[in-house]
Amino acid sequence: MNSGQIPPTPSPTTEQGSDGVVSQKIASVGVEGRSDDACPPGALERWTVSPRAYRRFTFAALLLLGIIVLTGAAVRLTGSGLGCEDWPRCSDTEVIGELSGAQGSEQANRLFTGAVSVAVIAAVLGALRRRPYRRNLTLWAWSLVAGVVAQIVWGGVTVLTDLNPAVVIGHFLISMVLVWSATVLHVRAGSLDDAGGPMPKPVGAFPRVTAATWAAGGALLAVLVTGPIATGTGPHAGDANAPRFGFNISSVVRVHSATAWLLVGAVVWLAFEAARSKDGPTIFRTQVIVLLTLAQGAVGYTQYALGVPPVLVAAHIVGVTLLVVAITRTALLTPGPAFHAPEAT
Repeated sequence: MNSGQIPPTPSPTTEQGSDGVVSQKIASVGVEGRSDDACPPGALERWTVSPRAYRRFTFAALLLLGIIVLTGAAVRLTGSGLGCEDWPRCSDTEVIGELSGAQGSEQANRLFTGAVSVAVIAAVLGALRRRPYRRNLTLWAWSLVAGVVAQIVWGGVTVLTDLNPAVVIGHFLISMVLVWSATVLHVRAGSLDDAGGPMPKPVGAFPRVTAATWAAGGALLAVLVTGPIATGTGPHAGDANAPRFGFNISSVVRVHSATAWLLVGAVVWLAFEAARSKDGPTIFRTQVIVLLTLAQGAVGYTQYALGVPPVLVAAHIVGVTLLVVAITRTALLTPGPAFHAPEAT
């Protein structure tokens, strides 16, 4: 080899598989023309995640966070909230209790938290390996990890306080914040941003639609607070011996119904403004919100008339969770002057 010659500079090559995961492989030629392929397999490979693949990460996190809301509700509605009377152990003498009955239901919900934890950690790792890298996605993914940790700790406090209804409300609201955060992450992960910056704020083109959406979100927040108060006053406290609020159930239900009618009014305003916008995607997203709101009202009044059967209460909880997702998506996706459409999924 001549001393005056400079070895060629390594050049990266990029390959994308059918699963959307992009691999970057640096193939270089060393001294005497020997290729680095002689190195151990994988030594010169760096794996990154494409935007399309990362959307799968965020969707999985959102889906599991939604499912655990339902499993937590199932624990409460079956009276299994104190199936394990201790935390993190099931009891003073057992780490794992019986795998059936109330203990089985409570432990299944705790174990499912492990699956949720894996999903949110994967969302963080995916955000770090996503190319192009976007710092705001990493921050939102970390917020899910922080929220799950808070939820686990608060769940322990809920058990140790024998399902104090005020603590239970906090547990539920943390779940709703997590669903909201996961929705924001999923929507923002789908925004086209070649520069890698955050998605623009959803204002500008349809400011009245944006205002109506935020009004609906505010009314929904009131519903999310008054609903668990009604539950904590009624028969589904999670255990026969769990404490309850000493409110008059009829009065609490009236307050909850009033917040629900505020939501209906905001949704009617949103539907009117969406129709005026003549924007197809905005109209469709609003129609979803209208249908969910109508379904929630029907289920709510029916469950009260029938004595709050557990199946209808569970359906009511699923409905409000879907409303959180739908209203959040509409708020984020309302077109603005610098809006970037979401990538195809």
